[in-house]
Amino acid sequence: MPESKGTVLVVDDEEPVRKVAADLLTYLGYSVLTSPSGGDAVKTLLAGTRPDVVLLDVIMPEMNGTETFRKLREIDPELPILICTGFSDNASVEAFHGEGVSGFVHKPYHMKTLEEQVRKAIG
Repeated sequence: MPESKGTVLVVDDEEPVRKVAADLLTYLGYSVLTSPSGGDAVKTLLAGTRPDVVLLDVIMPEMNGTETFRKLREIDPELPILICTGFSDNASVEAFHGEGVSGFVHKPYHMKTLEEQVRKAIG
């Protein structure tokens, strides 16, 4: 089995979206962890898990993407975080202006774009 290209933590409250992202990333050669909420993602990092990049949904109940982003950065300021957004979420993207986001990935996911953004974020 080939060596993983890195580990991606997919944070999205919608299970089908998490599954599509995980399946695409696994196909592309990445190890994948998933979190159904921002709070769960924060707990994952607090437990010591360090993915190479986080794929973070913006619109989530309870702890939204902006709050989750800031908490993850408090835990690991160097952690690359890609923001996931639907095409109509331009206001959500603006909320991250100047925050040091590693990139944006639009939903629905396109494999080539997802691979480029993840590869660029990991470096």
